[in-house]
Amino acid sequence: MGVYLSTPKTEKFSDDGENDRLRFGLSCMQGWRATMEDAHAAFPDLDSLTAFFGVYDGHGGKAVAKFCAKHLHQQMLKHEAYLAGDIGTSVQRAFLRMDEMMCGQRGWRELAVLGDKMDKVSGCIEGFVWSPKSGEAKDHFDDWPSEEGPHSDFHGPTSGCTACVAIIRNKQLIVANAGDSRCVISRKGQAYNLSKDHKPDLELEKDRILKAGGFIQVGRVNGSLNLARAIGDAEFKQNKTLPVEKQIVTANPDINTVELCDDDEFLVLACDGIWDCMSSQQLVDYVREQLNSETKLSAICERVFDRCLAPTAGGEGCDNMTMILVQFKKPVGSGTSFSSSDL
Repeated sequence: MGVYLSTPKTEKFSDDGENDRLRFGLSCMQGWRATMEDAHAAFPDLDSLTAFFGVYDGHGGKAVAKFCAKHLHQQMLKHEAYLAGDIGTSVQRAFLRMDEMMCGQRGWRELAVLGDKMDKVSGCIEGFVWSPKSGEAKDHFDDWPSEEGPHSDFHGPTSGCTACVAIIRNKQLIVANAGDSRCVISRKGQAYNLSKDHKPDLELEKDRILKAGGFIQVGRVNGSLNLARAIGDAEFKQNKTLPVEKQIVTANPDINTVELCDDDEFLVLACDGIWDCMSSQQLVDYVREQLNSETKLSAICERVFDRCLAPTAGGEGCDNMTMILVQFKKPVGSGTSFSSSDL
C-alpha cells in the first residue's frame, strides 16, 4: 500500500513528568505510516529557570528529526545569547545551527547512526554506520569541529523535519517554529495559535521561494515538499548567493514571545498529524473536557490519537502522531494578559 501499512501500529510510547511550576504528558504513535519519523524533546528542568519542549516531524526519513531532538536544545543552551538571557536569539541560532552541523563528515556520520541504517542520508552508501570513537559518544560535542575523510563534502541530508519548540522561563513563553507543527495555548478555554503553519502558498513564503529561484506546483515547493520552512532538505538550500533565511526552503524560525498570565491553563505542541484532524479550538475543547476526569496528561494525548486515527489507510488521520501537553500548575503571573495582537 505504498507509504501505508495494511493495519495501523497503534502502540503508544508515552511519558509524564512535573516540577513545581508545571506538569507535562506526551505520547507518540506510528499509525498507518510505514515508518515512525517523528521525534520529540521534553525537559521540564533544562536548567534551574527554564523548561524546554519540542516536536520534530520528519519527512523522507527519521534521522533529521532525531538529530534535532538530540542537539537543538543543547545548542540553544551553549549560545552566548542564551547566557545573556536572550532566549529568542539563542533558539533561532540553534535552528540554523542544525543545518550547519549536519554537513560534512561528522554530520553525515551522526545522521547515519541516528537513521539506524535505514535512511538514505547519503547518496552513495545507504546503511553504513560509523561507530563513534572512544569519547565521542557523549551527548554533544563541545564545538562540533569539521573532520576530513569520507563525506567531507556532504552538503546535508535530502530528508528533513519541522521543528516547533516552546521554552518557558518564569512568566515568559518563547515559541520557535519552522514548518507546520503547531503550538497552541488555552487561555480561559480560548485557543490561541502561538505558531504559524509555514505552507508554500502563504504570501511571505511564496515570495521568498520564487525570489530564490524555486516554484510552487500543486501546493508543493518545486512540486515535492509541502512545507516552506524545515530543517534539513539541503537540496533546497544550495543558492550560494543568498543568506540562509532567503533560500527556497529555510530553517529560520518564527519567534513568538508572550507573557503568561493567570488565565493560561495549558499549552499543546503537536505535529500536523493532529492538526490535519482537529482545529486548534477543537483540541483545546477536547483537552479541557478530558481534564475534568483524567489526571494523567499522557493518557489525554493517547485519547487524542485514537480520536484522530483514520479507520482506513489514506487521507487525514494516517500520519505519525506526536503531542506534548503542558499544564501550568498555579498562577504564573500577576494577572497581566496577552492579547491576540501578541500572537
